Amino acid sequence: MDVQQNTYERGDWIVHANYGVGQVRDTEKMELDGAKKEFYRVKTFNGVYWLSVSRTDVEYIRPITSEYKINRALTMIRQTPEELPENHTERSKVIKQAIKDPSLYTKACMMRDLHGKAQESKLNFTEEDALLKMKKQFLNEWSVIKDVNKEILEEKLDKALSNSS
Repeated sequence: MDVQQNTYERGDWIVHANYGVGQVRDTEKMELDGAKKEFYRVKTFNGVYWLSVSRTDVEYIRPITSEYKINRALTMIRQTPEELPENHTERSKVIKQAIKDPSLYTKACMMRDLHGKAQESKLNFTEEDALLKMKKQFLNEWSVIKDVNKEILEEKLDKALSNSS
């Protein structure tokens, strides 16, 4: 993945692969390992995290996406699901990689594939948790872009997922 250094301003929306969608609220100086360093304070829907101002080139952070890319992701979600590996260990590895990947498209395809698997057999706890986490992150990002209530968008996402299977 090609990663570049980003500078964020107060009010910018970003996406962390693990924490999801958040808004840069401020910069704060904090002492870390005996040295004062500057961090962005990022408020998510569920809490706060700090991101080093000097280390925004990490692959797990990206700027919030565009409406065009959301629509493209929805098109991917409507496609026929791809089969996940039969072997539990291999399947778990593929799912974990998708969770760690900040790409909207990677997560969209994994949501589609997990939803497709759920239509054939019951998802295990880890798979169900991954699907819910990715759906939540997708809906959070989509609701910020469209400025629309997540419940309305969830109906549209569920319809797209239903069209895929």
